[in-house]
Amino acid sequence: MGKKLITLMLISLLAVSFIGCCKQNTDPNEKKGSIQPSANTSNTDSNASSSSPYKDQVLRLGRIPYNNSSQMVIQHEAFLKYLAEKIGVKAVRLQTAPDYSSILKKLVAGEIDIAWMASMSAVEARNNPEVEMLCKPVRYGTTSYRGIVLARQDSGIRTLRDLKNKKFAWVDKESASAYLFPKAMMLEANIDPDRDFAEVDTLGKHDNVVYNVLLGKYDAGACYDDARNTLKDKSKRDELIILATTQDISNEPLVCRKSLPQDLREKIKSALLSLNNKTPEGREILKDLADVQGFVKVDPRDYDSIEKVLKALENHKNK
Repeated sequence: MGKKLITLMLISLLAVSFIGCCKQNTDPNEKKGSIQPSANTSNTDSNASSSSPYKDQVLRLGRIPYNNSSQMVIQHEAFLKYLAEKIGVKAVRLQTAPDYSSILKKLVAGEIDIAWMASMSAVEARNNPEVEMLCKPVRYGTTSYRGIVLARQDSGIRTLRDLKNKKFAWVDKESASAYLFPKAMMLEANIDPDRDFAEVDTLGKHDNVVYNVLLGKYDAGACYDDARNTLKDKSKRDELIILATTQDISNEPLVCRKSLPQDLREKIKSALLSLNNKTPEGREILKDLADVQGFVKVDPRDYDSIEKVLKALENHKNK
């Protein structure tokens, strides 16, 4: 009987411990849409984050995975830590989504709080009354980029019209620089990419297009303008010719949901706009963020050209 009693007591203790652990791991501040200032906040603490009214809150930043998940977490670690400290919250955590439509839905539903959008999804974001645009990144000293259509120098292809009945490589059908803008440009040149190519493939990455055109696997391809720099050997870059260049495309916006408290939205915006590579600390934080040099204010009108391209493609589709 003594042994049985001891066994029962041990089981009871384990059960209590298990329940306690489960309760500890459930953070009430991580429920969707529950970001609110704490009722009691001391302003005497010298640490800004510990005196913040949001010091117990967790924010989620949504992004499309451009790398494997574990690598993305590592690349964003310094950036997320900086945001948490600057905003004055417990943590900012990365959350990925399969596409930009999903990110916007998660944002509006309160499942994430901040979203790093794509240029092409900026039109939908700016037209959503529940979304506030915060800023956009600076890369290579500019806030915009362009798409190009390239071919080999020795291909004999010199204009977009020469692409008829050729093998062509896109990156992705959601890419502004490597699909939508070049496609609109081709339509203006009386080339219909849906009918006039002998063969078409999407290769997933900009550098894949560059390498495959260079190797002659495709007659031509579309990518963003700096993708050629993945060819470190200048003589190899010189083997390619640019057939056409798109108009400037504004860099992608970072947005947040308007259901967040206004002062918190301002803190997020201020934290982003304060970050740049002009200081050693800023360079360290940004070094793994895909060539981002800082952030600047964004104007919804920055994406007018994108809306025009989308409408032109939609009109062509409905013909």
